[in-house]
Amino acid sequence: MSNVRPDNQLAGDPTLGPRVRRLRKSLGMTLAEVSQATGLSISALSKIENDQVSPTFTNLMRLAEGLKIQLSDLVALDREVSGEASVSARMTVSRSRDVKFRSTPKYDIGALAADLLNKRMTPLIERVRFGDGVASDGMLSHGGEEFVYVLSGAVEVHTAHYQPVRLEEGDSVYLDSTMAHTYVAVDGKDSDILTIWLAAGTEAGADGMEMAEEMLSQLPTSA
Repeated sequence: MSNVRPDNQLAGDPTLGPRVRRLRKSLGMTLAEVSQATGLSISALSKIENDQVSPTFTNLMRLAEGLKIQLSDLVALDREVSGEASVSARMTVSRSRDVKFRSTPKYDIGALAADLLNKRMTPLIERVRFGDGVASDGMLSHGGEEFVYVLSGAVEVHTAHYQPVRLEEGDSVYLDSTMAHTYVAVDGKDSDILTIWLAAGTEAGADGMEMAEEMLSQLPTSA
């Protein structure tokens, strides 16, 4: 899976700034209120809204949490966000050709299942660019838990409490997102990863746990 997206797929994306401004105004929030909710300065927010800077992944996460929307709603810029209530028996299919990517200083982020609102999980495809180490973006800390699977290339997982761990294609990691962490592409090339983020306060129900245990019990045991 070396080509998760065509390189020209970023070119036609709408800009992020006007979308952030519309979301803020639809919530009746001032820049000062968003600043307080996100920890970003009023000056930084103004520059983002006017497309004068490209926010880092960390700041995108802060914006999503401060505006109380999913990260995928920020990066899926080809549709409007609404507060529609979730419905049962939902299903959506994401075609690789339709995934829209948003570029940040360290990652290119594509939202999967972007047309499905009020999801419990946020699935993303992220291209980790080689050459952007830990210092360029710092380590991210946010609520919830996340699962990362390496689709192509190799990455190092850096966290606040563990030594860096190298992940090859097909390897994965599950971690507590409140622990500061970041992903760094290695071996001289970009890496594509699948990230599934479960927001804070979202827990699997008993039925989900029972299903997981049943699936695990069916796996072959090692000799």
